[in-house]
Amino acid sequence: MTGAIGIRLPGDIMEKIREVSKDEYEDRSTTIRKLLLIGYRDFIKKRAADRYKKGEITISEAARQSELTIWEMERYLIEQGFRSDYSIDDLEKESGVI
Repeated sequence: MTGAIGIRLPGDIMEKIREVSKDEYEDRSTTIRKLLLIGYRDFIKKRAADRYKKGEITISEAARQSELTIWEMERYLIEQGFRSDYSIDDLEKESGVI
């Protein structure tokens, strides 16, 4: 399913989009769709990581919400400077390996 929307963007943002479009040899709509998808993915990762850090959700739920694997979510958290007491034993218990 696709849909059309109309938004107003500041001139400086429109100029940056134009430059990216030119550099990527794409039309403006394609560039905006790509940038929106990148922003969406970053947003859901950050939101899920914040909820995990607050103890509201498990790491597996954070990964699910972020559309990542548990290992990718763990790597993202580490890249963001997060350190946890979560152990391999905890992960095995949570995933039902034990």
